[in-house]
Amino acid sequence: MYCPSCRDEYRPGFTRCATCDVDLVESLDSDRPAKSPGAIVTEVAFDEAMVNFCGFLTFEEARAARDAVRASGRRAELLICEAPGAKLDEPLIEEYWLRVQPKDARAVQTLIGYEPPAAPAADEESFQCSACGATVQASDERCPGCGLGFDA
Repeated sequence: MYCPSCRDEYRPGFTRCATCDVDLVESLDSDRPAKSPGAIVTEVAFDEAMVNFCGFLTFEEARAARDAVRASGRRAELLICEAPGAKLDEPLIEEYWLRVQPKDARAVQTLIGYEPPAAPAADEESFQCSACGATVQASDERCPGCGLGFDA
């Protein structure tokens, strides 16, 4: 299956392009040029971006939080990923992240009762993560909000 707009190829079973949100087709016209990736990105509104909001120890907790957020009329999704630093030869440790739109963060915090980590001590240097806005300590290797890794 192929997207007629961006021309990405999908495995059997998919029916819509995740990027372009159009129906997939069986084959592509070979003379039609592909849409440039830049044009696809500019079609996504900024406030539609989803960021990691908070993590959960179990999938059931994460699903319950996601369902509560969606029931309040806000977009939410779950991200299941390996824990940072996981080694391939060790048992898999998964993390479950609730992802929301940044504009909904305060409402979601109130809705699910999430308390953000305490503010850093005044003498410890910190900065805001450019991806999600969470407070990051200078000693952190990864953002506590979205998991983005930082170079030393």
